[in-house]
Amino acid sequence: MDEKTKNRLGVEENKPTDWFEKLYSEANEDGEGIPWANMAPHPVFKSWIRKNPNTHKGKTALVIGCGMGDDAIELESQGFKVTAFDVSNSAIELCKTRFPNAKVEFIQADLLKGIPDWNRKFDFVLEIYTIQALPPKYEKTLIKHISDFVADKGKLLVITETQQGKRAFENGPPWLLNQEYIKSFESCGLKQIFHLSSTEAEMGEATHLTLFQRQA
Repeated sequence: MDEKTKNRLGVEENKPTDWFEKLYSEANEDGEGIPWANMAPHPVFKSWIRKNPNTHKGKTALVIGCGMGDDAIELESQGFKVTAFDVSNSAIELCKTRFPNAKVEFIQADLLKGIPDWNRKFDFVLEIYTIQALPPKYEKTLIKHISDFVADKGKLLVITETQQGKRAFENGPPWLLNQEYIKSFESCGLKQIFHLSSTEAEMGEATHLTLFQRQA
């Protein structure tokens, strides 16, 4: 994101979530102006879940930073009982407008503050690009709160981009992660059980899909 856009949206390190509401309040149902809006399930996630069919009926799922809602709808189609949240109320309203017949429970909530009522509540948790959308100094807090959502024997799927350089506020958004995120999740009681990555050789950047499970 260039400096002009950062200034227009009011991206500040000490007000890390405020700019999301401005971004979504200026968007429409077509996702215009949202840089990460696929208007479809994330392709890496969609490919993975359709290659790993399972019996999901009756199981609970949580989508973190649900944005325009497409990933939540994909999980609903797989049989999950889905809760999806975003810090932006405008994003949640767009989800409800786009999917009026969905059974997904779309909720406004702030990951940084944590949601104690959801502690170890979900059989499957999906996180795509949320950590890297917030300044690096909040990484440990975000990872702790995400891990807390995963039920005993539950799974967490994380899709993120990484880079080799140092994470610094001046370098984003997005603030790409480094490989240490895996150790951080494991320090919160989760175990990595699957990992897939693709690398753009010229940039030294990679997209990672990592599946964790909470050990009973």
